[in-house]
Amino acid sequence: MLNKIEMENRVAIISKQLLSELTYQEICLQASENWGISSRQVTRYIRRCYDLWHKIFVMKRKRNLDYHLAKRADLYKQAYSKKQWNICLEIIRDEAKLAGIYPSEKHDVKVEGELIITDAKRKLVNKIAGIVKRTGEDEIPE
Repeated sequence: MLNKIEMENRVAIISKQLLSELTYQEICLQASENWGISSRQVTRYIRRCYDLWHKIFVMKRKRNLDYHLAKRADLYKQAYSKKQWNICLEIIRDEAKLAGIYPSEKHDVKVEGELIITDAKRKLVNKIAGIVKRTGEDEIPE
């Protein structure tokens, strides 16, 4: 049975290998040669790498959000002390956007000419044709 430190070292090594874009087979081969483990165990280590990366991402994102909210709080205090009400309102709006309180902004998209989505259209026609075959109809309804 491995101790925790050795297992963390192996996960760190495999993490570096993944980031170096080694293939799964290359990682398995090196792990088998160096540690005498199966590809199944390598898969567990890889899963651990992804879980660790996710945790780090979530922590950084939260820390980054906290930082930006703290900066805005400081700016708000400065603007409030100077009675700059418009700036205070802008800061409050910006904080609300960061917190996800405001719905996302809507944008109008104008497309000139004909919009052709051939692959999606083909798939839809094939799907309808399949339904028509199953129902026994002779033609695709208009």
